[in-house]
Amino acid sequence: MRLGLEIKKLNNLISRNISNLKTIAMLNEISNSNGFILRYIEEHENELVTQKDIEVAFGITRSTASTVLSLMEKKELITREVLKEDNRVKKVMITDKGKSVNADIKKEIDDFEQTLILGLSEEEINQFLNYINKIKNNLKEEEK
Repeated sequence: MRLGLEIKKLNNLISRNISNLKTIAMLNEISNSNGFILRYIEEHENELVTQKDIEVAFGITRSTASTVLSLMEKKELITREVLKEDNRVKKVMITDKGKSVNADIKKEIDDFEQTLILGLSEEEINQFLNYINKIKNNLKEEEK
């Protein structure tokens, strides 16, 4: 069985296609993962979004999240503000520049997502997502 290899090849194809999106290539100041993170922060703008939330949402380590968020802050796409109630926690917020970049990226990513599911029924998409979640859970169990 070559499931891992096929998943890796699919990941490479998706990454390559996302990297080739006009907006992302044109902006050249944002990596494809930053685009997804920007979208997440904007979609949760009326909630408290912390680095931990981003770690969980994207399945990344604390050090990776810290590095990515620091770079995004340097690019003025986000700001981080220490909470008065708990100075150990920083609220992550999108800036106006981040919102503008996000609007352009959102359109292209939405179009790309439609390409990914072309020819798939709602049931097939749900089954695929179910399989992916089972595989992720298997891998999480393996890490323990």
